Amino acid sequence: IVFTGISHTLFISGLKNIKAQTASIIASLEPVYGIIATVILLNEIPTLREVMGGIVILTMATYSTLKTKDNT
Repeated sequence: IVFTGISHTLFISGLKNIKAQTASIIASLEPVYGIIATVILLNEIPTLREVMGGIVILTMATYSTLKTKDNT
């Protein structure tokens, strides 16, 4: 409860001042943050499937960000 409640409260309050699309991109990156945290904190090596999933997420987030900048 403590870790989930505090982290989600901070996350939601931090998203109040940004656009919905930016908030969506940040939220979609949570699995990537989790994989990186696992590597750093637990010294656990991600599987090829996890790495490929992270690459897909990062690629789509980058594409979406660049596409938004081109439209403005």
